[in-house]
Amino acid sequence: MTKRTAGNVHRLRSGASNGLYALLTLVLAAGLAWLLSAQLNYFYGFFHDHIGIAETIAEYGPQNRFKDGFETTDRAQRITLFAEIVRAVHSGGEGLEEISYRAAGRTRAVALLHEAEIIHLQDVAHLISATRLLVILTAMAWTVWTLAKIRRKAPFPPLTQQLGKLLGVSVLIAGLLGVFGFEAVFYQLHIWVFPAEHQWFFYYQDSLMSTMMQAPVLFAYIGGSIAALGVALFCAITALFHRYSHKNAGK
Repeated sequence: MTKRTAGNVHRLRSGASNGLYALLTLVLAAGLAWLLSAQLNYFYGFFHDHIGIAETIAEYGPQNRFKDGFETTDRAQRITLFAEIVRAVHSGGEGLEEISYRAAGRTRAVALLHEAEIIHLQDVAHLISATRLLVILTAMAWTVWTLAKIRRKAPFPPLTQQLGKLLGVSVLIAGLLGVFGFEAVFYQLHIWVFPAEHQWFFYYQDSLMSTMMQAPVLFAYIGGSIAALGVALFCAITALFHRYSHKNAGK
């Protein structure tokens, strides 16, 4: 093997290694962004005020076929209800049956969710548990790889180099959403992920859960906010470790 060939092979291996490390870092950053967003109630209060959720509740709350009076709830109660759902689905589905709202002028609380909604949210809870495990395994793999690079004094790639890989992933995702549309992708993922015998699509007239979440619109905004936070974390992690390796080069 000539020196030139050996150099090309080395560059290919280095590029592939950096690419895999960047992908692992991106998955870790996205997972951390998701966990942080969950702690912040997925910014529901902000989205309630700015994407038309209040207007959706005002329009479809009176049309609900199972429950009444939800349109008379205030912003604070809706934020609390969403937080209770978030807490339940991040705790294996525990407590979903107990979530209730109180319409204005009434003393009796009404269960927010009916049976089909509870079953769906329990499926969501199972998915979240699996995703949390994936984030933990990713964090472990990333930590082992990072420590190995530090021990070998291997350089961490600069942010400018890794941004190209991030851009490639972003273009791929944007392309898929552009071709098929967010709703089509969102619904297809539900078909693949959730049991076929369990209902996951609900008309607003049949589901206060869907109404108060303005599904699937809210999930597009939540996904976008997690993606933005994930990119910020990816850039921060990449820049921090590149600076560390650059500072300690030759020591």
